[in-house]
Amino acid sequence: MNLYISILLSLNEEPSNSVFQNILGVVVTVGIVSICVYYILRYLESVYVKYNKKPYFIHFYPKIKKLPSHLQLFINENDFYNALDKKRKRYFAHRTAVFLADIRFVGREGLVIDDFMRMQITMMVIQLTFGMRHYLLEYLNTIIIYPDSFYSILNKTENIGEFNPRSKVLALSWKDFQKGNLHKDDGRNLGIHEITHAIHYNSIKNNDISSEIFYDTFLQLEEYLGSIEIRKEIVDAKILREYAFTDKFEFIAVLIEVFMESPKELKEKFPEIYGYVVQMLNFRYFED
Repeated sequence: MNLYISILLSLNEEPSNSVFQNILGVVVTVGIVSICVYYILRYLESVYVKYNKKPYFIHFYPKIKKLPSHLQLFINENDFYNALDKKRKRYFAHRTAVFLADIRFVGREGLVIDDFMRMQITMMVIQLTFGMRHYLLEYLNTIIIYPDSFYSILNKTENIGEFNPRSKVLALSWKDFQKGNLHKDDGRNLGIHEITHAIHYNSIKNNDISSEIFYDTFLQLEEYLGSIEIRKEIVDAKILREYAFTDKFEFIAVLIEVFMESPKELKEKFPEIYGYVVQMLNFRYFED
């Protein structure tokens, strides 16, 4: 009798194990195929980028997020947003909403952060990364705002802005951030400068397609600037302030300040450099 029961139990277990093994086999197969497809597509896109200097696509969102009406009012006053077509406006608003949900804003020295402050900084990030598919920066999760200049524990100096990748923090003086926004044609913009540092660092550490384009193009620009004649022309033109020549990181940050504020002047005087920046950020909206 016990033997009979044991045989029945073993017969009942076999189908169950068989079903489990089949499901497991399907899951493993799908996983392996998915990984292979991903790397094939990634390789093909890298080839595409090599010849076309841009990714397959920039915007793809299964569900478009909308901004609350009181925040939508702020982007309605943004010049870059207003220059976009209807579809791109939706994408800009979506990215703004996602960034606001992803980033923590902190006020220091008694500064109370309001929606205006959060939106001004967020819109600047979204504009700078609007040509990139990957616009959420892995090495940025907190933005600290000071009312004025502040003492940097990291650099042991009095600063108006800094990016700390180890802490994933961007710190800004609100007074100087605002000053940069008020004078939009002098090649000095604290927000653009510090956000560019964050984008640059992110491109060095990550291998997504947007980072790959930024970093590879930066290396091409470095090679182009290796010419003594070109460097002399840039210095003589005085289109970049002296701080740009501190090091290569400050150079690209200052260059993108000028690109965003005076694109026509940069294109007229240094069309090759202008082209490198367009490619680096995949920012082709001045061409529309």
